[in-house]
Order: sequence, then C-alpha cells, then structure tokens
Amino acid sequence: MSKALLTTCLFLFLVIKADAQNAMVSWKKIRQISFQDVTGKSIQLTDNAPAVFVMLSPECPLCRNYAPVLNELSKQYPDVAFYSVFPGKAYGIKEISQYQKEYQLLLKVLIDPAKKLSSYLKASTTPECIFIDKLGVIAYHGMIDNWPASLGQKRKVITEKYLATALAQQKSGKAITIKQTKPIGCLINDL
Repeated sequence: MSKALLTTCLFLFLVIKADAQNAMVSWKKIRQISFQDVTGKSIQLTDNAPAVFVMLSPECPLCRNYAPVLNELSKQYPDVAFYSVFPGKAYGIKEISQYQKEYQLLLKVLIDPAKKLSSYLKASTTPECIFIDKLGVIAYHGMIDNWPASLGQKRKVITEKYLATALAQQKSGKAITIKQTKPIGCLINDL
C-alpha cells in the first residue's frame, strides 16, 4: 500500500470516528447561507474559525438577560467568532437593531429570515447556543447555563455554566464533558 493511500485511509478513519462520536456540520454549507446585517445588507460567513451561534429574539426575556453574559464570553475568547442569530421573519431590522443597541450586544448580528441556519443546526429555541470547532464538530449545543430551571422558572444560583465550560475545555485541549443540554426558552417561530 502506498504512503499516500495509507495517509488517506487514516484520515478517513479519523473523520469517520470523529463523526461517530460527535455531531458534525459542514462549514461549506454554513458559508453558503445568505444572512442580513442590521443595515439590511446581505452577508455571508467567509471562514470556518471556531464559532458560537446563539439564537436570539428581541422579545425573549432570557435573551435580554443573557446579553451581558454573551458579551463577556466573546471578550474572554477572542479566537472564537460569536454570532447572534435572529431566525425567522417575526422581527424586522428595526427591532433587532434596537435590541442590539439597548442591550449593548457585542456579537456580530446575523438575521436569518428563511431560518436556514437554525434549521441546519437543528435549533428550536431562543436562547440556544451551538459551539462549532474549526473542523465542523459541534462541540456543545444547548443552554448557555442552568439559570432557567424550566419555562418561566429561574434558579437563584447558577451552578452549571455549560457554554463557558465547553469553551474553556476546548481552549485547554481537554475533552468537553457536557456536549448537549435541552434548551429552555421561547420557540423559534414567525408569529
């Protein structure tokens, strides 16, 4: 067996093994999705750097409360691209822009009126976060932390910071201990 064929087989084995252990997405497919920014300009992502996509809604109380947490995480992890994604047609540019200004959101805004990204990433709730590494492995998907105990019920003390822990573990090269949680919040819809 030639060295090139052996290398190719090893690479495919590692990719298949990683895929079997972790959910994967295609950065190529994500880069093909057309978004809008808060000026209405059409934009597309251009690279496949590690990224956190957070599904948000301007009316969701949890989304409003999480803006400072998301801002802090984006400052703490400058090598990770943080995106606030507003899926659907329920909110216009005016409401999204006002939310961004009022809550001083530092994350880059992606308006996804056709819900292509949320559908592709299987997101159903706001707020819901998906952390994807540069290879397309979904490192973490779910709640930001365990502050919401159930819809309308919040804990007095946050005991699990799921997204922050996943980011720290990824950065240190450790295995991510919690890869998925069930998000709690407002359903993504166009109503």
